[in-house]
Formats: sequence, structure tokens, C-alpha cells
Amino acid sequence: MTTALWWMLCGALLVGGLVAAVAATIGTTEPAGQGRLARWRAQWSGGPDGRERVARRRVFAAAAVVVTAVVWLISGVFVAAVLLGAAVVGVPWLLSPAASVKGRIAKLEALADWTQRLSEILRLGFALEQALITSRKNPPAAIEDEVGELADKLKAGWLPVDALKDFADRLDDVTADKVCAGLMLCAVDPGPGLAQVLEDVSASIREEVAQRRKIESDRAKARSAVRTMTIISLCLVLAGFLVPYTDPYGTLLGQLVLALLAAAFAAVLWWTRRLANHRPVPRFLITDPRSRVKQVEPVAEELATR
Repeated sequence: MTTALWWMLCGALLVGGLVAAVAATIGTTEPAGQGRLARWRAQWSGGPDGRERVARRRVFAAAAVVVTAVVWLISGVFVAAVLLGAAVVGVPWLLSPAASVKGRIAKLEALADWTQRLSEILRLGFALEQALITSRKNPPAAIEDEVGELADKLKAGWLPVDALKDFADRLDDVTADKVCAGLMLCAVDPGPGLAQVLEDVSASIREEVAQRRKIESDRAKARSAVRTMTIISLCLVLAGFLVPYTDPYGTLLGQLVLALLAAAFAAVLWWTRRLANHRPVPRFLITDPRSRVKQVEPVAEELATR
């Protein structure tokens, strides 16, 4: 039994090494970007997450070290101590709702309010460029920085098409691309009906926000059930090492089996979180670096010269 288990472990490691070697040799179609280690280092030192989130991560890391040491001293099982220490950091991340989803929904709702307000300004007789600059007064809080940057660029002499393209890049959402595409077309070829179009787009964004909130509400129920099951499982594992029933896991083979079971359980949690994450629809106001089709002239310059 022990020999067969070791052969299975060696085979899994060999297959994983071969897959990694092939991926490193052939490469992938994904555009080159910042490495994972560099991203982790930036997040740990501050980065875009903010000081509060970084401080919370460091508290969890310190708690994980303490839990690992205490469990190891009490149970004497090193693998169990490492697993429970890792659970202090990993389980909250695996079971917590994705903050990016909530932030994106808030930005979409703010975009709907801003679009509605922009249509009202246009109905008052303002030109598009002047309406965009005026819209920076009391904008929705979620996109206040983006709207202010758009107004500043227009005041600095940017072409409306270029400023709107930059505005869409900062929002980074296909729904924002729809709004900006209509505004860019109107900036190149002004015509009636823009205010009504913006009102219709605002209504469609609000409907999308309502649907996303409903989906997140359903996902929260599943996350609550998984969270309860995980907490119960961890408590049973922790309590199990205080009684003789789990003595076989204290051997070398038992610790190996425990590590494999814990890895399978963590993989299920990671898969659950991945299924619950929102996969954004690809944008259309950007050039895909993986595309074989290259633009002869930037879109902004082409629209501006028409």
C-alpha cells in the first residue's frame, strides 16, 4: 500500500513537471504582463489595494504563524499545523465575495446616474464638450475621479474622441464602452437624438445592475452554505487531533494522506470561488494584443480627421 501510494505521488509530480516544461517551452497566447511574484510583492507593500487591506493581510499572516505553532506544539503533527495555519489565510479569501464584483456593480450604477444626468444637460441646449465638462459638478462618488479626469483633459485641449477613449479605458467595462462609443460618434458627427439615446442606455444599465445584484444575492446563499461546511470541517480536524482516534494521521504515511485530502478540499473551494466570480465581457474599444490584425491608423485619429 505504501509503495503504491509513493508511485502515485511520483507519477503526479512527473506529469505536473512535464506540463510546466511544455508550457514554458511553447508559451501561451496570453499577452506578456507583470509577473505573479511582482504583483504579490506590490500588493503586500501597499499597491492599489490600500493600506487597510494590506494591514488586514498582515494580521491574517501573523495569526496563521501563531496557529501553526500552537497546533504543532499541541498535536505534534506538522502537516495538520501547516494546513490549519494556511486555512487562517486561505479560507477567508476563498469564501469571501469578490470585492471587484461589488466595486464593478457600484461603478455601473454610478455610470447609469452620470449618463442620465448628461442627457438632462444636453436637453438644456449644451454642446457635448461643454456638457461633459459640466457633468463633473457633483458626479456619482464611484466614478468621481474618472469624470474629473475627463473634464480636465477636455479643458486642457484634448479632442473629445481621445478624452472619451481614455475615459472608457479608465472604467474598463464593456457597458462603459457602449456609452463612450455613442458619445464618440456624436463628437465626430453631431446630430439630434443623443439625449434620448443616453436615457435609453441609462435605463439598460440600471436593468443590468438589478440583474447583477440578483445574481450576487443567489451566490451569497451558496457561499454561506460552503462557509458553514468549511468551518465545521476545520473544527472537526482541530478537535480530532486532541483524541486518540486520529493517531494514524500522526505517522508519515498518515500525514501524506492528510495533505492529499486537504489539497483536494482546497481545490474544491477554489473551484467554487472561480465559478462564483463574474467573468467580464470583452471590451470593443481596445485593440486585442493577441490579434493578428494590426491597425494602420489609431481609431481616435481616424475619427477626428473625418
